[in-house]
Amino acid sequence: MASVAINSIDFEEEVKKARECYMYGDYGRSTTFYKLAIDKLRRYCQTLSNVAEKKHGNECIVELERELKSTVEHERMIEEIHENLFKKYTSGGGGRAAGGDINNDLNYGSPFYNAAVDERPTRDPGFNNRNPAQGVAPFQPASARPQGGARDIRSANHNQRGRNPPSNAPHNKQKQSDNKRGSNQADNAEKKYIPTPAEKDLVEGLERDIVQKDPNVRWVDVAGCTGAKKLLQEAVVLPRYIPDFFKGIRRPWKGILLFGPPGTGKTMLAKAVATECKTTFFNVAAANLTSKYHGEGEKLVHLLFELAKFYAPSTVFIDEIDSLCSTRGQSNEHEASRRAKSELLIQMDGVSGALGNEDPSKMIMVLGATNHPWDLDDAMRRRLEKRIYIPLPDAATRKQLLEINLKEVSLEKDVDLDIIANKLNGYSGSDITSVCRDAAMMQMRRATENLSMTQIQEQAQVLKEKLQSPTIMKDFEDAISKISSSVSKEMLEKYDQWMKDFGSV
Repeated sequence: MASVAINSIDFEEEVKKARECYMYGDYGRSTTFYKLAIDKLRRYCQTLSNVAEKKHGNECIVELERELKSTVEHERMIEEIHENLFKKYTSGGGGRAAGGDINNDLNYGSPFYNAAVDERPTRDPGFNNRNPAQGVAPFQPASARPQGGARDIRSANHNQRGRNPPSNAPHNKQKQSDNKRGSNQADNAEKKYIPTPAEKDLVEGLERDIVQKDPNVRWVDVAGCTGAKKLLQEAVVLPRYIPDFFKGIRRPWKGILLFGPPGTGKTMLAKAVATECKTTFFNVAAANLTSKYHGEGEKLVHLLFELAKFYAPSTVFIDEIDSLCSTRGQSNEHEASRRAKSELLIQMDGVSGALGNEDPSKMIMVLGATNHPWDLDDAMRRRLEKRIYIPLPDAATRKQLLEINLKEVSLEKDVDLDIIANKLNGYSGSDITSVCRDAAMMQMRRATENLSMTQIQEQAQVLKEKLQSPTIMKDFEDAISKISSSVSKEMLEKYDQWMKDFGSV
């Protein structure tokens, strides 16, 4: 017989195999593995010196013996059913009714049908081969299996009939085709894109990393950018409410580029578009559309637009779009990168491109953002029909940004936001946020100056009261003196020149 087990792993594997065979309906092999596991566990318990562990091990043996008994009973019942079926269709009389069809008798409604013997067992939905549903640790007994009997067999058959059909079934393929065309499900539940087996992993990765519904950013949350807001409303919001007007030559813009210095609110505008327009928001980065496998990069681009069409109306936001669609033909350009760019261009404006639909309810808008518009490929620049410059905030916008950032901070009476806004000329929105954060921290720095960590812990309650003091004007002056603008004058001149050459507002 088997040798003495030296640790629990020796019989845990046998228990795993026994329970997995039981779930597949292979009761014969399951019985063999159960017997082997019980024998190894019994030998293992004989080596234990700890009384509590030995007692627990004996309880596990009793549990496994009960599971073995249930498995043997199930196997016996199936053999009886099989024998009855054989007698019914081989006996001369009392068998099948005249004119009957054995195929009709062996259907799911027949009392003699048994899924475990009449068809190949299928895996339960959600069953994981590597992690079985029941625990297999030797000292964590699994829940009791139902005792054998005709009632249990009928229950098992009923569950088998309720399982999902295999993915290669003809009607399942038709369901996948219908889903890809964007049809709604019969129960009016939220529609779900069902990929082909070959695309399943890729689609799951895209949906996990990209799809975002209702980012919860409103127009009022974006300071300034008045011209950009108007154009985005014209391109996305209005076609949803007055679709009859936006047809033919007045069709809505399908591609918009937001460019300008870093930190001016381009990404915030994209999120506001998705929120205000109630569209599915695809937040795309270069990492989402690249792969180490040959041909998978362009496949990801294709699937991205398939998902966008299925969940339409959609907004495909490509942040730092110059990294995905830079000028083609450069000496350091890789072949896989060129193919992905070509697929992106085809999907945006090809013969059967994703953006060819003029129905506002199925509209897909590509919204790109970049800090380096001069690096964009010419074909991509043409497909992004509207190219909007998002400049540095003016004085009124700077004051609005200060109010938004400081709404949770108490200010001293001497704090004048107009004066602070004037001192922040040339700062981007992100720079202004950094100044506000630094100024709000000044009170904490003064309160904890020259104190060790031990003293801070001992005086935590006193410090808590001091930290409630309002922020003063000097705090902002000190913060501005330490934080400089992140945008250079040369860069601003470059943006102005590109706007003159290629801008389209």
